[in-house]
Amino acid sequence: MFKNYFIKLKESIMSVFPITLIIFALIFTILYPTANHGGVTDDILVKLAISGGLLIVGMSLFTLGADRSMQELGENIGSTLSKSKKLWFMVICSFAIGFIITFAEPDLMVLAQQASPNGVWLFIATVSLGVGLFLMLAILKIVFKWNLSVILTIAYGLIITFAFFVPKEFMPIAFDSGSVTTGPISVPFLICFGLGISAVRSGKNEDDSFGLIACCSAGPILAVMIMSMFLDPSSIGGGGEELVATGNIIADMNGVFIKYLKEVALILLPIILIFRLFQRFAFKFPRLKVLKMYMGFLYTYVGIALFLTGVVCGYLPISETIGTFIGDLDFNWIAIPIGFMLGAFAILAEPALHVLKKQVEDITGGVIKQKVIVIVMSIGVSISVAMAVTMTLFEFSLLYILIPVYVLCIGFSFFNTKLFTAVAFDSGGVATGAMAVSFILPMIRALYPTSATSGFGTVALIAAFPILTMQVLGFIYKIVLIKNKKGSVAVVRRRQIAIVEFDWESYYNKENSNSKKKAR
Repeated sequence: MFKNYFIKLKESIMSVFPITLIIFALIFTILYPTANHGGVTDDILVKLAISGGLLIVGMSLFTLGADRSMQELGENIGSTLSKSKKLWFMVICSFAIGFIITFAEPDLMVLAQQASPNGVWLFIATVSLGVGLFLMLAILKIVFKWNLSVILTIAYGLIITFAFFVPKEFMPIAFDSGSVTTGPISVPFLICFGLGISAVRSGKNEDDSFGLIACCSAGPILAVMIMSMFLDPSSIGGGGEELVATGNIIADMNGVFIKYLKEVALILLPIILIFRLFQRFAFKFPRLKVLKMYMGFLYTYVGIALFLTGVVCGYLPISETIGTFIGDLDFNWIAIPIGFMLGAFAILAEPALHVLKKQVEDITGGVIKQKVIVIVMSIGVSISVAMAVTMTLFEFSLLYILIPVYVLCIGFSFFNTKLFTAVAFDSGGVATGAMAVSFILPMIRALYPTSATSGFGTVALIAAFPILTMQVLGFIYKIVLIKNKKGSVAVVRRRQIAIVEFDWESYYNKENSNSKKKAR
């Protein structure tokens, strides 16, 4: 167990350290040289340093716990339901699971507090309803082998059509809501839930397990758009939950940690009850495995609480301070390259990314490497944050960016392989976790604080561009497959791996060496 934890700890350090280093660099090169330090106090610096440690420990505990609990639970529930001969039972259970898992997503609570402070629970219930309904659709896709590209074309066609009729204040929030539903709780569960169903229903076509997150990201957008037609636009906006400082750093952070321990306990309780229910009537796991599952839930519980405490106590206040300071500059355009840089490294600190990249490598037999997923995702998120800053500073509509991006994404989906299409759309949901909602979004909102809806749409952009960059990678991948269609299976596979790893030099060296041997 300790060996596995230290492996996770090393991964967490490599993920969190770069973004923390960049933030400190911004503080000491841009904010600190000013007379008032740009509003950065010594308390904020100390909290940021401690918060970096909390993120590292929290992420390592979470990923270790997710391996032992959420992923195990999702796959076993999926396979159990798929063995049922009653389709209606599987569909109803899928709806209930989608609703409960989304209600338990901490990122959704953070967005709800910023977007609808006077109607938090209505907002969360609406989003959860959308996820539940579209998870049902995703399960039917696996059972009846429906084309994911067609489903997404219809869904996003409806979304873009609705976008022209909903109040403009709600439109960016609706798009954001579809992105925050897939965070540290739901991603491990949903990916493995689909894997369990597809392994039974689809046989060897385990790539059908991807695409659930894509469907579950579209449902909340439509649900919030429909809800917005019955609400007063003046009810949105405001801000996140205010932290009351006591002057004692440890006491402040301890208070936030206790708060999140209570909230995460309420979040995980329904999931544990689901496990108990399936254990009694279906799983029948031996006691040792049940104990390991409970230990996994415990690691997940403590890990998420530590992670959220670090984000809220350290990264949230510093992001607002950086955004406010840069927004007041005469050359506030500098926020665009800063946003590009922050986006490239913020994605590394998203716990859900580590779950997705591992699942993709496993399901493809190592053809798609984890490092490639990370590189392509980083490119997509960096572009999206830069575009979000540009949109906020120059005040133009979110649709001017989202519509072309989604049209390109849908277009690519009809040419790419099924696996790449599903992974690409899933990656969009994975990119929008706690760092996007609690760090990037507050910073961009602070650039233009006079507008209640300023900055909303940022999370939607962070979800959209990784889809596009992954689709481009998939298109390149397919071109390689077509070019090498006449070659032997072994050669084709080597070339696939060389392309996907960006390891051109080693591949061609190996090919030249083989050619020389044959010539001799």
